[in-house]
Amino acid sequence: MWKKLAIIMIIIVFIDPIYTAGKAVVRQIAEWTNNDEIETMLLSTKEKIVDVTARLSDNASIETAIPIEDMHDMEVAPTAQAIQKPETKLVVTNVKEMTDAMYAYYSSFSPKFEIQYKGNTQRIEQIVEEAYNNAIERDDYVYGHISKHSIRFEYGRNQATIFGEQSYLMTPEQAAYVEMNVQEIIAKISNTSMSEVEKVRAVNDYIVANTAYTDQTNSSPHSAYTVLAERGGVCQGYALLAHSMLQKLGIETKYIVGYVGQEGHAWNLVKLGGQWYHLDTTWNDPVPDRKGAIRYQYFLVDDRTMAKDHSWIAEDYPKATSTLYSYYHDIDFPAQVDNQLYFSNISDDNKLYVLDMKTGKTKRVTNSRVQYVVYADGWLYYSNYSRGAYLTKIRPDGSGEQSLNREDTKDLFVKDGYLYFTTNELKKMAL
Repeated sequence: MWKKLAIIMIIIVFIDPIYTAGKAVVRQIAEWTNNDEIETMLLSTKEKIVDVTARLSDNASIETAIPIEDMHDMEVAPTAQAIQKPETKLVVTNVKEMTDAMYAYYSSFSPKFEIQYKGNTQRIEQIVEEAYNNAIERDDYVYGHISKHSIRFEYGRNQATIFGEQSYLMTPEQAAYVEMNVQEIIAKISNTSMSEVEKVRAVNDYIVANTAYTDQTNSSPHSAYTVLAERGGVCQGYALLAHSMLQKLGIETKYIVGYVGQEGHAWNLVKLGGQWYHLDTTWNDPVPDRKGAIRYQYFLVDDRTMAKDHSWIAEDYPKATSTLYSYYHDIDFPAQVDNQLYFSNISDDNKLYVLDMKTGKTKRVTNSRVQYVVYADGWLYYSNYSRGAYLTKIRPDGSGEQSLNREDTKDLFVKDGYLYFTTNELKKMAL
């Protein structure tokens, strides 16, 4: 018969309050992402346009388009089987076995566990604490999804029982959904010929293009599931989904907990070529959400640049000192053509530039100020903010620039042989 002792260890961690990015953070991100100068100049230009009807170039045919509910190419599967739970009891004899047992429960999103320890219990408190620390440090993705948890134990001279109770930001079924769909997405957005940088960019682009920053979601906005399934969430969900995707691409990554001002925030570190870099997919996503807008100001960033508006406990994470990929930080509205990336250059009045992704060199394509850049059939299409935000096209070499309408145009995207865009309504043009 065991002699139950009154020694109980409780460990509780509340995560939600840390990551609840309230209206102050939303406003801060919105202020950073909105290009007020372009907005003002566009309105000024529009005021000068009087009694001008919409006109097309001779080779353009634009028609009203039926709204498309889901413009995303990446579809996710509707259902998933729950992650297999471990046995209800496990018998262990040392710290490593106890660590493995705890991790098995946490990683299966089990709400409770009971572990039997066989052996001398003189150091049982230290053994449990060490096993717990090892278990939660094993996988940032799992630990990041634990909402709160507690551990207590009862012991006699040569045996102990460890009890755990925990809740998560997503259910086992939701965790399985993420696992299954991330595998499918990775297969679609990557290939074996891609460099590590291209893989990280593919993850950043997928999350930003398919997610709107919001805490108004059905499931927890802090989970990877909600970002993936509902296409909405907050920083924790962005970072945890990025973590899962990067891991499956073979990219070493860490999940960072820090702050923006006084508000909790989360993002990632990624390791490329032996160097660590910050990746904040949340802050690469404009607020309010803008279709086609993908930014890289927080893509492969060094500590010094990141510390301008982020803070974290530096000694808890590897140092990020390289600025090798800083040329990405001026990119807005990118459109890729082979190894060339065409974009609106934030540092040069949003003029159209091209980046050679092999050399890292950039050059200006045209003096026009552009947004919503897309590519199709040998032409770049964009909203020309030097000319009333008219729909415009140009050859990748900078030749043949011409306006296609005389209306304020935005939200360009290509789908099924058509160029879609919005004026006073959704329209399309055959390509």
